[in-house]
Parts: sequence; C-alpha cells; structure tokens
Amino acid sequence: MEYPIEVERLKKVYRLYKRPADRLKEIILRRPFHVDFEALNNISFNVKEAETFGLIGENGAGKSTLLKILAGTLRPTSGQCKLKGRVSALLELGSSFHPELSGRENVYLQAAILGLGKREVEAIYPEIVEFSELDPLFLDRPVKTYSSGMFVRLAFAVATCTDPDVLLVDEFLSVGDIHFQKKSLDRIMSFRKAGKTILFCSHNMYQIRNLCQRAIWLKDGKIEAFGETENVVAAYEQYQRRKNGLEEDELPINIPTQEEQRQTGGDSAPVKLEEIRLLNAKGQESLKFQSHERMFLEIKAKVLDAHAIFHVALVLERDDGLKIFFSSTKADEIAPIKGCKNATISLEIPELPLLSGLYKWYVYLLDEHAIQVFDMAEGILTFTVRADPKEMCLIYIPHRWIIEKQ
Repeated sequence: MEYPIEVERLKKVYRLYKRPADRLKEIILRRPFHVDFEALNNISFNVKEAETFGLIGENGAGKSTLLKILAGTLRPTSGQCKLKGRVSALLELGSSFHPELSGRENVYLQAAILGLGKREVEAIYPEIVEFSELDPLFLDRPVKTYSSGMFVRLAFAVATCTDPDVLLVDEFLSVGDIHFQKKSLDRIMSFRKAGKTILFCSHNMYQIRNLCQRAIWLKDGKIEAFGETENVVAAYEQYQRRKNGLEEDELPINIPTQEEQRQTGGDSAPVKLEEIRLLNAKGQESLKFQSHERMFLEIKAKVLDAHAIFHVALVLERDDGLKIFFSSTKADEIAPIKGCKNATISLEIPELPLLSGLYKWYVYLLDEHAIQVFDMAEGILTFTVRADPKEMCLIYIPHRWIIEKQ
C-alpha cells in the first residue's frame, strides 16, 4: 500500500562546534573537533490518505526538524521520506520569500517551487490576492516593506491556494488577526473535508484531539508513542504530570487558552460574552449552593457579526486548580448557534453532585469547529457548596448497597 507520507528510519545528526574555526581545523587536521547531536533517531511512520495526523512533543523534541525534512528544506543524515502529490508547508510562513522582490514576484517564485507553471500561477493569482486581502498596490512593492501581518497573509494564501495534496501545518492559528485566523482555519477545515492529507503539529492538545485521527509523540528525537490520538495524547499528558510533580488526577483539561491562541476577544471578535450568571432552583442569582441542589449557568452572548456561527464550552474547576468537569455544545452534538443578534445559553445541572468546597467556572465562545476561541471568561463566578457533614470527599455518586447473607 502506498501512503501520501512515508517515513522510514529517518535520522538527522547535527555537528556542533565550540568555535567557527574548529570547522576548518577539522578539515586540515583530519580529526574531529565537533560533537554529534541527534535531532532525530530512527523515525518511522506513515500517514494514510485523507488522514489528519498529529505531531506533538516538547520544544527541542525534533518536531521542527522533522517538518523541515518533510517539506524538503532540510536533508536527513540517513533514512528516507516519500511524499506523494503536491506538498505545501505552513511552517515558518514567508521564510523563503525574497525581501527585495515584490509580492507579485514572490507569488510566482513560491508557486514555481511548488511545481506550478506560469499559466497555472496566472490562473490562481486572483484567488491568492483575494484571499490575502492585500491592497493590489502593495503587490508590486518589495515584501521587505510589508508589515508582519501582510507578510503572513500573502504567504498563507500562496501555500493554500495552490491546491496541495499534502499539507504540513505548524500551529496555523497563529496567522494574522482574529478575522484572518478564522479565514485560515476555514481553509484548513475545507482541505480536511475535501480529503486532503494533513500533518498537523501543535502544542495545543485540544486541537490535536479534535482534528487528528492518529498522532506521534516525539521525545528527544525518538518516537515515544504512535497510534490513536487519544492514546498518544493521554501518554504525553501522563508524562507531563510526572514531570511537573502532579498527582494522577491533577491534569488540567486541555482546552484552548488565551496564552496558546493569542487572539481571544478584541474588537474584531464576531461574538462576545455579555453576562454570565449562576441561578438556583428558584431562578435567583446565587453563589451559595447545597449539594444535590439544582443549578443553572446562564450565559448571554452578543453577536457582532451577522454571519457568526459559534459553540459554547465550559469547564468547572475547584479552587485548588483541579479541573472537575468539561462540556461543550459541540461535544454534546448540539447544533452551533447562528442567525441571531443575541443569544442566551443555559446549562442546567438538575442535582449538583459536588460536596463541600469552593469552585469556579470557565466559559468559552468557540467557532463552529470548536477550535478557535472568540471570547472567554476564566475563573469567574466563584461559588461555594455545602453538604451534609456525613458526606465527604469531592462528589456524590448515586449508588445503592446490596448485601446478601447466607
């Protein structure tokens, strides 16, 4: 069986020198003045047709080296990788742009590198310009005069408008402002829906879980785990727990955070949180509840874009940081919210299973894919729960006793 991406016994070794002159000394004296560093060691895996495949690992694990080898910008020391069809890489966007050339000239140059002829580039050029949303006047100016936002817009447009068969993606949600990030995410999701093969590298486990069927975890240049996404991510999270000295049940739920996304809220967000309230069984606002009492979490959202489509996600946390509960309209297979100016979303908890303690809610407004964060309110509505003194620990689990005597 032929795969779109096949990697076999891939190895990359860098020679590290203490001083630049040591390179010359090594040639003249015919003895080593370097130390070998194995960035990748015996990496083998394959990616199936139409699969979205995840790549995870800590900084320095070898992810960028692997992506560069797959993209063809770096040669391996040994082993081989085979990629079938046209390959486009969203890695260091615009890194191969020539600063002295105009935007138009760079479009033709990059498209030629991707294997397109002049007529093919001319056919898709209007689409590239339209997607990048750049003023046509700037396209005839050197890209060194572009702002960073203009630069990545054009680079992303070139990489995705060439209709690749295989897409290599590294943290695509860091592209431009929130409007263009949404546009970029929609483009990636359209590729996924069209059956393109995607290799997606990210530090965001929420995105990996939601997008990828399988994944690999790289650690110190080697494959630590490979297989179904949930199994690989679970192993990686368990490693992070041990590394950080946390207990088994103290792992935070991986949801999009402002630090990871860096585009949350702001004036350009199509939908924003207006008000969040906790209500008791009588419909009254309250921050004090009894265990087993009915609770309503009411969220009011203001829709600023008539075309906005969004989901809601929630996390419940104890005051010591332990994440207790996660849910979203997407995960519960509820249709995304759209076609309104305002929306009120309520979560009903018929019988609060929490026992005595201090708790708080995290609320997120996400796009229709439940990937991109439009707005968030973290650690709000701190409330207390009181329980019967005979009930201890964290939650109450409905149960019954069965005793048989003989």
